[in-house]
Amino acid sequence: MNYKILILSLFISIQTSISLNAQVVNQDEIGYDISTMEEKYPEVFTTIKPQNPDTAYEIGKRTQGFLQDFIGENGKAQFYLIYAQHLQKLNQSEQITAYRPKVILLLQSINRINQLIDTKVAYYDQMQSLLVAYAEHALFEAQSIDPSKFEKVDVNKQKKLFIKSIQQKVKTKNQQLNLNTFPNYNKNQEIIEQEIKSIENLISDTFLLKSAQIFHYTYY
Repeated sequence: MNYKILILSLFISIQTSISLNAQVVNQDEIGYDISTMEEKYPEVFTTIKPQNPDTAYEIGKRTQGFLQDFIGENGKAQFYLIYAQHLQKLNQSEQITAYRPKVILLLQSINRINQLIDTKVAYYDQMQSLLVAYAEHALFEAQSIDPSKFEKVDVNKQKKLFIKSIQQKVKTKNQQLNLNTFPNYNKNQEIIEQEIKSIENLISDTFLLKSAQIFHYTYY
């Protein structure tokens, strides 16, 4: 899967003004062959209970040659893309394929909201490059869950609480950082409202809710 094209199309579909320089790069731009990396670092690119991307990256850092292949922050972003593509090969079921764009959109919206209520952009720009790997790992773990369980629980109450927590964070950050004095404040608030609405519409079962909650509370 070409994630650069996928992410770009998803951004267009929700009509947000996310900068294209935050997009992850595709395999051709990286210049690495995924199979070669998998063979070179089997302890990182395992197919048996693959680790969370952060854990896999930390394992890689302790592996000879890894940091020479993935140098600095750009190298880290490249690793996460390769790791996402590695996991994507393991996530081939029809159900997972259907979930993929929803999970990626959820994570993008969460990252976008948090970016717009902060004065620092570097973290969120980098996260835009990493979140596809987080999405793929969530999708991999979902394969071990009975699909019928996704639908059995009414998520509306929990979803409302989650949405309220995001709205409260937006309000608190606006007050703490005096964001209403910034020139793009009104426009940013409109985008935030759109992203919150997108999250609300995308979360339709327990898997999507938990994926959103874990990502939001872990990284923001």
